[in-house]
Amino acid sequence: MGRDRVKGEEVDRANKVMKIYFNNSLRDDLALPATGGGWLLGDGAFESLRTYSGRAFALERHLDRLEQTLNELKIVAPSRAQLVQGVEETIAANPASPFGRLRITVLGDGNWMVTHIEYKPEDRFLKLCLSPIKRYSLDLTSGMKTISYQASAVALRQAASKGFDDAIFINEQGEVMESALANLLWLKDGQWFTPDLNSGCLPGVIRALLVENFGVIQAPLLVEDLENVDGLALTSSVREIVGVQAFESHLYSNSQPIDTLTSSFHSWILGNLEQ
Repeated sequence: MGRDRVKGEEVDRANKVMKIYFNNSLRDDLALPATGGGWLLGDGAFESLRTYSGRAFALERHLDRLEQTLNELKIVAPSRAQLVQGVEETIAANPASPFGRLRITVLGDGNWMVTHIEYKPEDRFLKLCLSPIKRYSLDLTSGMKTISYQASAVALRQAASKGFDDAIFINEQGEVMESALANLLWLKDGQWFTPDLNSGCLPGVIRALLVENFGVIQAPLLVEDLENVDGLALTSSVREIVGVQAFESHLYSNSQPIDTLTSSFHSWILGNLEQ
């Protein structure tokens, strides 16, 4: 009887329709215009973050960055109150435990939406390669989370075709920026570093918290020095911190510092969920 109940609950979850918060109300589906509209132009911005038993971490920081990005892109943003209400209603309508992925998207035509789905953290170290796509530190959208993710999408497909999980972008100065999906951390002589914002990298929320609270230092890193560091990791608001096993053919053998930072930071997040 107990097994039948568990199986029934799994079926219920699988059959449950995700509720989408669209322009101030929850819906069962979403219809965007077939002609015109921000989604056809890749004109918009978004924020993704993890939730912990229904609680969004660092939501205010994400909303601050979203509003700044929309201002730079000359897109009229929903009010802070509208966004917060949308987040709260979406999480309540789409429970995910212990972890969820929350996404807020605002398009250039004024449409906006919030989604919340379950998230399963990665439990393995990743393999990275160098992307042949060169990024430029002073591009209009450098350092912004826009929905125009073509360079990242292509870089990920190229990486997957060679057996890698993600790809590292460098800028016009030969400096490491970030991966296609995350900010980068590197370890050297017991100290953790991250590329400085002059590289054109995204000013990641988790990146900033690591700088502010865990002594991570911002510094430039040339691509030729990637094989001379003691360890690599990726960091983002959804992933937290994920270790890197290899860059191209170079292996990083000491995983202990990454495991220590990952565990310490996760515990710190759980103790600061009100931020």
